[in-house]
Amino acid sequence: MTCVTLKSMLPRASDPLPSKDQAGSLRLPGSILQGILARTALAFLRMYLGLLFVYASIPKLRGGFAAYLSGFLNDVALTKSDEFYREFLHAVVLPNAPLFARLIPWGELLVGVTLLLGLVTRLSAAGALVLLVNYMLAKGAWFWYPSSNDAALAAIAVAIIVGAAGRTGGLDAVLARRWPRSPFW
Repeated sequence: MTCVTLKSMLPRASDPLPSKDQAGSLRLPGSILQGILARTALAFLRMYLGLLFVYASIPKLRGGFAAYLSGFLNDVALTKSDEFYREFLHAVVLPNAPLFARLIPWGELLVGVTLLLGLVTRLSAAGALVLLVNYMLAKGAWFWYPSSNDAALAAIAVAIIVGAAGRTGGLDAVLARRWPRSPFW
């Protein structure tokens, strides 16, 4: 990957003056324009995923989610999920269902808000990935199922992690200037 600095793009004193036709237009090289568009697309996906998580958390925080979660676990997750995940549900989730009923909506809200702000984006997207994979496993869906929208959102979360999407239009850009070697942004 080539790093292009603003200084390398500025004209030098030895460069010929642009013609009158060229003086009024700024033309970026294709690779730079492609990079700008890719980072903008990742920022859009980051905000989209964040908005989905915030939107999903609001009704759960208003109340009644514990009863819904219990019903979902008994009616869907225990019948459709694979055996290894059913064991996890029996051993960990069902005995602590009231705790999970409080953690899930707050986790969704935290992930959503931090993704919208572009704050610790990689960590937030990793949290989104954990939630989405659990939703997928509870429904008995896999990544290759056409009806698995959770898999598509998980793929978006992976792209956000790899692409450091918080550095475009997010608070991670400010944090990256202060702590450039941090893996969280």
